[in-house]
Amino acid sequence: MGCRIVGLREKPPSVPPPEPEPEPENLHEKYIDHCFECLRQVRLVKQVIVISENGHPVRSTINDETETITTAGLYASLKDKACYYLKMIDPEDDFLMLRIKTRNNEAIISTDPNHGLLHIAVQVPE
Repeated sequence: MGCRIVGLREKPPSVPPPEPEPEPENLHEKYIDHCFECLRQVRLVKQVIVISENGHPVRSTINDETETITTAGLYASLKDKACYYLKMIDPEDDFLMLRIKTRNNEAIISTDPNHGLLHIAVQVPE
């Protein structure tokens, strides 16, 4: 009745190729973007840098790449020195945040050990 038997020489009806599956979303990248945008939207923040566990800037509000790398390196160096000093005082303690305040700016360096990130926000102090 409604059945059709396809012979060996007869081609099956044309079927469109399946659509490619979407690439899996990179949750780590989304997390970095989310953190970066959250820091950027804070009212008094003027610079934001997110550094990977390798010490490379991942996101930054600084347009010049050389300046971004230099700035990130200097802040990471401050963080490393603070960590070293804290470990000398108390080996059980972990570094969480470093706050540096000047007359014109305030830099906050915080770690995200679960994701291997270092967040740096420079803001105008109130």
